[in-house]
Amino acid sequence: MAKYKKLGETLVFKSKLVEFYEDHLELPNGKQVVYDLIKHAGGAAVLPVDEEGKLVFIKQYRNSVDAEVLEIPAGLRERDDLTPEECAKRELEEEVGYRASSLEFIAQVYGAIGVCDEKTDIFLAEDLIPCKRHPDPEEFIEICRLEPDEAVEMIRRKEIIDAKTVIAILYYQSKRRQTEKS
Repeated sequence: MAKYKKLGETLVFKSKLVEFYEDHLELPNGKQVVYDLIKHAGGAAVLPVDEEGKLVFIKQYRNSVDAEVLEIPAGLRERDDLTPEECAKRELEEEVGYRASSLEFIAQVYGAIGVCDEKTDIFLAEDLIPCKRHPDPEEFIEICRLEPDEAVEMIRRKEIIDAKTVIAILYYQSKRRQTEKS
């Protein structure tokens, strides 16, 4: 496969969350182009499964779609020294009030790979230990619990639309089916 050559980046705008760049590239045919590039610190997300086997979600307003969205707890990797696992554990405690003794890695995803380098590591948390919730001051979230089959149906009905949440639910459903076959 022919190679692309990165010629450089020009910072266009920097906000508290993302940086916007013009990404200067040379195509395999020698033509030079400028692509849009959004840089983001990335984050981690976690699908909690409670003692009754229900999936634990949060519902919160998302300005990008101007609606309340059902999703799994997730957050930004705010410090370079914070591992994805530490970030997921922090969000699990902050947003839904649980600790997990261990996390199972599900996937690493890029939500908008065509324009953004935001990487999210997704985990599964089982054998939860209740603890005190302490959401961020700007978070107004509701905790929701669903049976796994109900969550899958909500994906089909376009009621669960968040990519990391869809991936986590489908992974968990697949894992359950494999366990049932064993």
